[in-house]
Amino acid sequence: MNRASRRPWHLTLAGTALVVGALLITTATDAGTTRPDAVTRPLVLVVDTPREEMFPMDKDTSSNGIWVSNVGRASLTDVTVTIDASALKTVSDDVDVPCDPDGDLIGSCRGIGPVRRGAPVRVGAVRVGHPKTSATGLSRQVRITASAGDGSHGTQRYTTLVREAGQVFDRAAGTRERLAPGGTLPLPGGFTNFTRTTLPSVEVRLTLSPGLSLTERFRNCTWVREETRRTTVKCEVEGPFAPLSSYDLDLGAVRASADALRESIGYEVGAWPTDAVGSLPLDDERTGDGPGELTALPRPSTTTHLRADVEARRPLRTAVGVANTADFAVTGTTLRGRPGDVVRAEFTVRNLGPGSREGTQKEGLGNYGPLWLSVPPGVTVVHAPPTCFGHRTGRLPKGYPPREPGLGGSEGRGYSCGGTSGQFLAAGKELRYAFEFRLDASGDLRPGFVTTMYQEDDPHPENNTARVVVKERQGGRRSPPRP
Repeated sequence: MNRASRRPWHLTLAGTALVVGALLITTATDAGTTRPDAVTRPLVLVVDTPREEMFPMDKDTSSNGIWVSNVGRASLTDVTVTIDASALKTVSDDVDVPCDPDGDLIGSCRGIGPVRRGAPVRVGAVRVGHPKTSATGLSRQVRITASAGDGSHGTQRYTTLVREAGQVFDRAAGTRERLAPGGTLPLPGGFTNFTRTTLPSVEVRLTLSPGLSLTERFRNCTWVREETRRTTVKCEVEGPFAPLSSYDLDLGAVRASADALRESIGYEVGAWPTDAVGSLPLDDERTGDGPGELTALPRPSTTTHLRADVEARRPLRTAVGVANTADFAVTGTTLRGRPGDVVRAEFTVRNLGPGSREGTQKEGLGNYGPLWLSVPPGVTVVHAPPTCFGHRTGRLPKGYPPREPGLGGSEGRGYSCGGTSGQFLAAGKELRYAFEFRLDASGDLRPGFVTTMYQEDDPHPENNTARVVVKERQGGRRSPPRP
C-alpha cells in the first residue's frame, strides 16, 4: 500500500499530538534503547469520523477512511490492518471493505509500509450504500486492529448509525409535470414511518400554489388560504401505522385554473400533534364537505410513483408547468414644465395575462422588486413612494451599498420598487408608483427609463421597458417648491 502524497491536516495534527504524548511517557532509559517496547511505540489508527450517521432514505454512499500512523522512531514496513465490518450486514446490502476478496466484510490489509513516525498512511475506506429500512434506529460498530512484526499494535472502532427519520412522504406525482389551463393531474401519495413507534394517526399536509386546487373535498381535511395566496390542505388520517412500514394515499387530483402558469405542489407528513384536539380554527379555515375521507392503505409491492429524490426533513415537491404565458407591461411618462417646476408622474406595472405568477429566481425580484426606474439626468426626485428604494446610480446595483437614499428617499438616481403583497401579480392586476420630480435647469434632456423585472418567458418583451422623457418650457413663473 503506497503512502498518500498528502494527508488531511486533522490527521497530521492527530499524529503530531500522539507523538508528543508518546515522548512524554518515555523515560531516559527508553530513549537510549534501540528497540522500545510496544507500549512506548504503538501503532495508531485514525478514522475520518468516529460516528457515521445515515438516514434510511439516503441514496448516496457513505465512506469512512481509515489511516494508520506510527508514533515510534523507526519506520515500520510490515504493518497489517484488519477491518471487521461484518456487523454492517444488518445495515445495508451494499458494503465494501478494503482487502476483502471473499466479501465477508472482514478485510486484512498486509504489508503496509513504510509507516513513518507522524506520517499517517491511508489504508482505504469502508463504503456503505443505501441502508435497509429494517436498520432504522440501529447502530453497529466497525472494529479495526493494526499490528507489526516488532509487537507494535493499535486498535480503533467507530459506529455506524441509521437514524430514525420520522414520517417521510415518498410517493407522489413526478418531479416536473405539465398541464393545460383547466387540466387535471392525478395525485398519488404515500409515506413511510421511519420510526420504531406505532402511530395512531398522522397529519398529511399539501401546499398548493395559487393556480392549483384539489378536486376532492375530504371531510377529514381543512383548507387554509395563506397571505402568500398559497393554499394549505391539512388532513388527519387515522391509523394505526406500524413501525418501519409504508402506506399509500389516493389524493384525487389537482386542477389548474385558467390563469395558472408556474405552479407547485408540496407534500409533508408527520405524527398528528397531541395538542391538536380542541384547538380553535383559524378565521379562514374551511373543513372539507365532500362525501369521503382521505385514508391510507398498506403499500403493495406493485405500487408506482415512488420518488427517488426523497430527503430527510425536506418536503417533497412537484413543479407543475402550465401551458400559459403572462405579458407584463410598464407605462412611461413625459415630464413637462419649466426649470424649477415640481412634476408628478405615476408608473405602473401591469400583468396583461392570461397567466398569473410570482417572480422567478432568475428575475431577482427579491433584490429589485417588480419595477426599476432610472431617473433622467435633468431632473431630481423630491418625493418617492415608501416601497421604492433609492440608489445613487441609475444602473441596477449589486446589493445595497452604504449611504443610499433608501426606502422613500429623495434625490436617488435609480429606484427599485417592491410590491405591497409579495411577488405574485395576478392577470389584470397592476402596481402603481407615484413620484414627484423637480426639473433642473441643466439643459440635459436625455431620457430615463422604467422597466419591469418580470421578464422571463414574456411573450412581448418590447413592452417591458418604457422611456421617461423630459420636455422643458422656457420662461414664465416657476411652481413653488414642495415643502
